[in-house]
Amino acid sequence: MRSETMTATKKISLTINGKVCAGEPGQTILEIARANDIYIPTLCYLKGLTSWGGCRLCIVEIVGSPKIVPSCATPAVDGSKIITDSPRLHGLRKATLELLFSERNHICPMCPYNKGDCGLQHQGYLHGINNVRYQYLYPAMPVDLTAKYFGIDHNRCILCGRCVRTCDEIQGVHTLDVAYRGIRNQVVVDMLKKFSESETCTSCGACVANCPTGAFFDKAAAFRGPLASCQTVLTTCTECPLGCGLKVFVKENRIVNVWGDPDSPVNRGHLCVKGRYETWAEPRERITQPLLRDKDGKLQPATWDNAIATIRKAAKAAKKTEKALLVAPRVTNETAQTITKFTGKVDRLAMYVTANEAALCSEPSFNADAMRKLEDADAIIIIGAQPSRDNGVVAARIRTTVRKREAKLLIFHARKSDLDQYANICAHEVSLEHQFWNEVAAVLEGAQKPAILYGPNAMTPIGVTVMERLIKIFEGHPGGQAPTLIGLPVGTNSLALAGAGIEAIEDVGPWLDAKPLKFLHIVASDAPDGGAGLLDEKYVSDLLNQIPCVVVQAGYRSALTDKAAVVLPATIWCEKSGTITNLEGRRLSLRPVLPVSGEAREDAAILESVFA
Repeated sequence: MRSETMTATKKISLTINGKVCAGEPGQTILEIARANDIYIPTLCYLKGLTSWGGCRLCIVEIVGSPKIVPSCATPAVDGSKIITDSPRLHGLRKATLELLFSERNHICPMCPYNKGDCGLQHQGYLHGINNVRYQYLYPAMPVDLTAKYFGIDHNRCILCGRCVRTCDEIQGVHTLDVAYRGIRNQVVVDMLKKFSESETCTSCGACVANCPTGAFFDKAAAFRGPLASCQTVLTTCTECPLGCGLKVFVKENRIVNVWGDPDSPVNRGHLCVKGRYETWAEPRERITQPLLRDKDGKLQPATWDNAIATIRKAAKAAKKTEKALLVAPRVTNETAQTITKFTGKVDRLAMYVTANEAALCSEPSFNADAMRKLEDADAIIIIGAQPSRDNGVVAARIRTTVRKREAKLLIFHARKSDLDQYANICAHEVSLEHQFWNEVAAVLEGAQKPAILYGPNAMTPIGVTVMERLIKIFEGHPGGQAPTLIGLPVGTNSLALAGAGIEAIEDVGPWLDAKPLKFLHIVASDAPDGGAGLLDEKYVSDLLNQIPCVVVQAGYRSALTDKAAVVLPATIWCEKSGTITNLEGRRLSLRPVLPVSGEAREDAAILESVFA
């Protein structure tokens, strides 16, 4: 008879520097040492990546063995005794560091990672290196500055391999590798291409964040000051519904760099190009004070009092049936609650979303721990979504799950993406033939933990048909688990806004044209395009021209704000406070990183001033 009690995992015990330490079978000496607050120096090791043991800085002695072993790659043995610091180890580590310094051109005063950010320099200080006994080789190493946001200086590279493993194991694209031999060893891009020529690099910047020296560096952050001297603020990325945790480095009221928060349960420190760079390294024209259109038709700076007075006068002159409020799905939960208070003061209230997203928001649902379930899936099906374009961290999780865990991947979407190359089935045009669906069923045969990611285009007739046929396939698997359903909207907080009762519309033109309007207030918030995407829809621009008073509150100037009668400056992501709700249903905090720029105000405060 099977016992109902769970058998506790057997612990192992070893002695490190005279301290008895407990651990789990399979853990390395380094992992157990760190869990017990015992310091062992490292360079090539990084938590979350496979151990390589190449730098030899984490070497330790095992009592009773003449060998020196790398602690990051050596499994702990029950009952063993470990020494992590001795004259012998110190001498070997120091010699290793001197060799590293001599092999490349480590000119610290000319490196942006000087004075606190460089792992190699830090270890040099710890080991008392004030000169190098070996002859410097002074190799002629290239510098590649062709990437948009970062560069690589091979003179500073120590070949630790962290960038290569990060690119392969976390981002899942394996853009980076090591080529050549001996002294000519070098990290290469797509087998000897430049970054500007790469067809696989996603510009996520994970290689930069995980480089222990200044070999990889961010262009926008170079020489702004060492990160070690910065204040750090933890906040949330608002570039997509995933809500990745951000660790923002700030000095003298400016952003020095943005990294992922390693303690975030959503992204575990990883970011895509949107969160890593487009939040701060992309130049945009801020709106820092109210603007009013003068008699000559030009937008001119104005005071808040004059701007609000002008808006209220225009709103008072219009009937309720002639007034409307249109909001972007980027506003906070608190702003959404403020917006719902004004439903009785306007004829129409809605948020604008992308094509087919309104149906996705009609019955908003969240899937708790969606990212963990995606990582554990043995079959991933994407319907009508574009993770590579819209949700970069989700795309990375899909790639690693498929490449490393050999999960099946099926894609049903009209547009091509980099994920297509990993798919078992990639249908840009879905066939209704029995043969095609027999192939789909064969690929999914035996799947125990399937996950379906569906985006706005899954709400189309063909998307619904695909979903129905997949459900039938899974119903035919005896004892199989029902698939995990993960909705992937495009709007940052669209599901929460829909849940608050704000209608989602995707065809703004007909919505505007339903009744003649004399007053329209648009909350573009901190949309990177300043709300200009609204003008891409046919007839919207002409319809806006027919409305006597269009008010736009936005963080950035755009073609939309240029059409407004009144422009109100709104705070952007790094100035906001409040919360958003991500696609897992987590309520995530936004914390101000910088002081509010100019006269900008929070979205909710602006709306209170206008409609209260």
